[in-house]
Amino acid sequence: MIDQLIQQIASKVGIDESMARQAVGVVMGFLNKEGDPSAVRSLFEKIPGAAELASQHEPGASGGLGGLMGKMGGMLGGNKMGDAMAAMAAFKETGLSMDQAQDMMPVVKDFISENAGPDVMAKAINSVPALKDLLK
Repeated sequence: MIDQLIQQIASKVGIDESMARQAVGVVMGFLNKEGDPSAVRSLFEKIPGAAELASQHEPGASGGLGGLMGKMGGMLGGNKMGDAMAAMAAFKETGLSMDQAQDMMPVVKDFISENAGPDVMAKAINSVPALKDLLK
């Protein structure tokens, strides 16, 4: 089922499926690491493939620019700033611009809402400030 979301992102944002897979992985990774545990568990149960994709893209797991930016942001302004910087860096590592990341978030939100329920979506996304901020 996660492949349906990846295809929707690719189509609506105008990127290839490989880039969309990485970008969705970033979102799922942040949800897995920072999200409300019960909401994320429910989301992963209702969207097959989401947990596996999240485990491949957990923020800071591979180090890279996302992990470095998160650490720097954490030193400068606490966890929220660190998470936001790590999210921006993680999306940049996929090749996505911030505009494209913002364009994909409503698609992710709608997909989660339709497949896991609006309450699960709200609780999961709203518990991760770095992702919530992209919905503005």
